Amino acid sequence: MNENRVKIDQDNPAIQRIEEKCINCGVCLNTCIDDVGLERKCRLDNSKTCIYCGQCILNCPMGALKEKYVYKKILDLLKDTDKVVTVSIAPSVRVALGEELGKEIGISMERMLPAILKSMGFSYVFDVTFGADVTIVEEATELVNRIKNGNVLPMFTSCCPAWIKYACMNHPELIPNISTTKSPIGITSSLIKTYFKDMMNIEDEIISVVVAPCTAKKWEIIGSDTDYVITTRELAYMIKEVGVDIDSSKEVDMDLLLGHGSKSGLLFGRSGGVMEAALSYAHYLLTGKKAQEGQFRLNIEGPITEASYKMGDSIIDVAVVYGLKNLEKILSQKEKYDFIEVMNCRGGCIGGGGQPLGTRQDIEIRRKKRSDCLDEQINSAMYPYDNNSIKELYDSYIITPNGELAHKLLHKEHEELSHLIDD
Repeated sequence: MNENRVKIDQDNPAIQRIEEKCINCGVCLNTCIDDVGLERKCRLDNSKTCIYCGQCILNCPMGALKEKYVYKKILDLLKDTDKVVTVSIAPSVRVALGEELGKEIGISMERMLPAILKSMGFSYVFDVTFGADVTIVEEATELVNRIKNGNVLPMFTSCCPAWIKYACMNHPELIPNISTTKSPIGITSSLIKTYFKDMMNIEDEIISVVVAPCTAKKWEIIGSDTDYVITTRELAYMIKEVGVDIDSSKEVDMDLLLGHGSKSGLLFGRSGGVMEAALSYAHYLLTGKKAQEGQFRLNIEGPITEASYKMGDSIIDVAVVYGLKNLEKILSQKEKYDFIEVMNCRGGCIGGGGQPLGTRQDIEIRRKKRSDCLDEQINSAMYPYDNNSIKELYDSYIITPNGELAHKLLHKEHEELSHLIDD
């Protein structure tokens, strides 16, 4: 019965199986092999090697696979007046949530969410794009330092937890190549529990909740400053369960953690976005000049995209990859690149395992409309070097990108996990 499916254990932090719904059809297994690229059998019959990406959930025809629900715990926390419960919203969430709430596909609910979430009891509603701006400052600085100092290259991005677990299990030799910069949600929660708490003189315990398009974020946050991750779908369940009338909710801005995020934070929502944001900031660091609009915009037409850019005296060769089986195709020639963006999910976070479900026929349309909605917002936004709130954060608190306090709050070391394959 169980040989034609991936193994999901009770202690999986991200995914659960409803046994009575499973018909052993093999779709989840084929998704792991064909879509994700986990081809070795030991990665499929050993639950410890799950990378928690949730693509099996999106493809299960019977609804037998679900994310591990924690939203009911959060609803209980919202009743505790001794705790300050914050919620931070990722860009890909707000352009997909409407699909679960009966809205048109490809609209942004950004300005509706603050009123909706505060009516449910959240104390503050933050935008993860501010944390993404900080991620870019740290990651671009790290890249430039590696280039100038002759340190390990290529550097790989670090914001996709499914890719990070995959690398730490299957390619531990790449760990020195992976950026140590935390993901935007990790940085957001760290700043909430340090700088923001001090700035607002909050004495009560702060609970940091993040709404993400990604099931793997539920694994990423273990041992971090983020207390809970819920998916886009879970947020929709919460809203429906509480009975919020979304159509009568006022449109207002999100609360300011320290300020607004920029277009770099929005770019994180789709494949190629982290690369564009990081290169734009690296260009500023290397040349002292701001990037022109679209200067580093990559035309992502397939799972592997390559480009080469001149920045001052440096030539930077880059690659953008989604799908880990596609990553394997370029690892043998990784030395030709300086910087590689890796995302597990097709199209990036807009296609994450926690996003609204759809048929195989319409899922590409959904991804495209979500991406287009992000692009509409990106075109009217700014870059981190134009963001006075980012300057204020560094001038008054962090001081130096990649400096002592930055490494304490905004960076993390990656742990070798190759032993999981043979356990």
